[in-house]
Amino acid sequence: MKDFYKILGISENASEADIKRVYRRLAKKYHPDANQGDKQAEARFKEISEAHEVLTDKNKRAQFDQMRRFGGGFEGARPGAGFGAREFRFEDLSSIFGKSGGFGSFADIFSSIFGDNLGGFGTGSGFGQTRGPRKGDDLYTDMEIPFSTAVNGGKVNVRLNIDEQCSVCKGTGSRPGSSQRICPECQGRGMVSFTQGNFAVSRPCPRCLGRGKISGEACSSCAGIGSVSRRRELSVKIPSGIESGKKIRLKRLGNPGINGGPPGDLYLRVDVTSHPFFWRQGLDIHCRVPLSIKRAVKGTRIRVRTLSGKKAELKIPPGTRAGTKFRLRDLGLALKERRGDQIVEIDIKVPENMTDEEKRMFNEMAEKAGARG
Repeated sequence: MKDFYKILGISENASEADIKRVYRRLAKKYHPDANQGDKQAEARFKEISEAHEVLTDKNKRAQFDQMRRFGGGFEGARPGAGFGAREFRFEDLSSIFGKSGGFGSFADIFSSIFGDNLGGFGTGSGFGQTRGPRKGDDLYTDMEIPFSTAVNGGKVNVRLNIDEQCSVCKGTGSRPGSSQRICPECQGRGMVSFTQGNFAVSRPCPRCLGRGKISGEACSSCAGIGSVSRRRELSVKIPSGIESGKKIRLKRLGNPGINGGPPGDLYLRVDVTSHPFFWRQGLDIHCRVPLSIKRAVKGTRIRVRTLSGKKAELKIPPGTRAGTKFRLRDLGLALKERRGDQIVEIDIKVPENMTDEEKRMFNEMAEKAGARG
């Protein structure tokens, strides 16, 4: 079984950004156009391209990880590869993926791993799609935003490494003016087919990266890949009320398209940082306010900070116990014509060295609480 993590030299916990960074470095080093006639470099390039394709796709990576933990069954893209040292039955796949049924369920597994171009039973030929414009892959990355921005909305500047079409070769991977020829690996289709057990599947050609053609001389700017990584600063609009785990879509900022296809999209997964005073539950905003024993026993009025930055007055009745919650109406999060409240929890501070008066008040409050309980 091929281990795509070992092929790229990364850990199984590597982020998508780390995977892409390592892939770009290795792809430039082993690209066939930069290693004319070197069969070992060509084979290595195919391996790292296959690993990159699987590990940068969320669904494919998840299924590969499951098969990897199971201990066999993912031989990769080698023509004629089987399922490892032992017979791998459909029941084995059902136990991993929870699928049941006939060929349709079995095919869905391979379709999700290798793409939608799933061929027929055991033919092993003739079902790669012809090359043409293809949308680039979508990208996913994480971004942190402050609690106040998540609640109120606003803009956040983020710096990202984004792959863009090479301006020198216009995405062809060839040195301007150099001739191109039909890719011998895929015969110009842009896809290669192979068998996996009793099935035939296809995927983008690792030699031409799905373009169907290769150059006589690789572009010096991108080493024949057709794209370059740029450091960009983006101003991202944050909608009010967004929560951790939600995604913001930035159109056409994903990987460049193939053969004139449009770029993919960039998805930013939001991680809202904690606030020293507020926390959120649905549309309600919670906070905890410290209060002395004396003020809790006698009752008082306090001013509480709100989301708007202004302070609201709150009446604390005599004998208020620790943990008592008060509700400030309509001072929570506003979202789609709905508005939450602000919940204020009282935290009574007990001094380490209480005075006689404080001890008396504390006992009095405890007795009242016991009587009510």
